[in-house]
Amino acid sequence: MTKIVVQVDEARTNWWEEMKAKLAEPFPAEVVYWKPQKTWNPDDWSDKNKRNHKKALAVAYIDARLVSDRLDAVFSPGGWQINHRQEGDKLLTGLGVYDPFLEQWLWKWDVGYVDGNNDQGQVTKGTLSDGLKRAAVLWGVGRYLYYLPKTSVPYDPQKRKLVRNPEMPQWALPGGACRP
Repeated sequence: MTKIVVQVDEARTNWWEEMKAKLAEPFPAEVVYWKPQKTWNPDDWSDKNKRNHKKALAVAYIDARLVSDRLDAVFSPGGWQINHRQEGDKLLTGLGVYDPFLEQWLWKWDVGYVDGNNDQGQVTKGTLSDGLKRAAVLWGVGRYLYYLPKTSVPYDPQKRKLVRNPEMPQWALPGGACRP
């Protein structure tokens, strides 16, 4: 009887290692988005007028649809699910994946947050999408984006967007190591 348990444990461990590697695989650079997190005027650091800001800290992120596609590819559409629950003033998003060896769902939870401009529908939708992306990071999807180097790039204050995106390091591209 012990031999069977050891074989199942080894098979489950191998399966999870394969799933973790597939979940953690970096995305192609062209599907990773960038946004300005903080802007400043390099000519006058005390300038608080955002219309004069010419530099920005670029932060990488992925779309919730990309997360769904990755989960479909790794677990199949029926092998994962999301759930939302209200806890106090926070809306939690859970991402469950089915473990065929344990024959049960395993869950990881996180909180999404989107600051809205009074459109409650957009705030709720954004919060749910952000919660899915954050819960997916707990499973390894897109986690490598948090290890990207802090990069400042030119910023267009009139358009309120980056002039150009940073270069993605080789380790953060498909087939890369997922870490520097």
